[in-house]
Amino acid sequence: MTYHHGDARAALIAAAGEWLEEVGAAGLSLRGVAERAGLSRQAPYNHFADKEAMLAVLAAQGFERLAAAVRAASGWRAGVAALAAAGEAYIGFAQARPALFRLMFARELVDIARFPEAAAAAGDALAALTQVVAGLCPAARVADVSLAAWSIVHGYATLTNEAGIEPPARRTARARQFAEIVAASARTAADGTNTRSREHGA
Repeated sequence: MTYHHGDARAALIAAAGEWLEEVGAAGLSLRGVAERAGLSRQAPYNHFADKEAMLAVLAAQGFERLAAAVRAASGWRAGVAALAAAGEAYIGFAQARPALFRLMFARELVDIARFPEAAAAAGDALAALTQVVAGLCPAARVADVSLAAWSIVHGYATLTNEAGIEPPARRTARARQFAEIVAASARTAADGTNTRSREHGA
């Protein structure tokens, strides 16, 4: 099969993404990806400087899909329901693509700070969650509460993938539980802000 330049790159990325879930990032090789894509062994080197560069593209795509999943799940909801939906989408993404999820956050596999596209996609994924949290607490507390929310759902997703602490069927209930915990923290933050504002006004 003859590929155009852009098509060849897309074929390589698609093949790498499929193979990733079978063997993990450590098991991928540029030559192996080329063979799976039906291309010459030299083909990957026309598109990627090295294996890490290819992994960075996969990570960027992963973050883009994660952000889209979070926004799609939470977009028409509000409050705790939106946060629960966002959390479930995050956990569900991790459970559906465990090798990709691991790659996205494993610096020893790919340092996304070295790849602007991947770093920007990671920032947008966090922004998707932050937008949900912003509806629950004062602006001054959004960053802190967002970090707490992210840490909870990411930690749970990682534990289910790596340690099998609970089956995937539990994610809906857990996401709701985590959302209520974060929302309670957000309300506390709001109460504290309001108290300080009243004291300052007095």
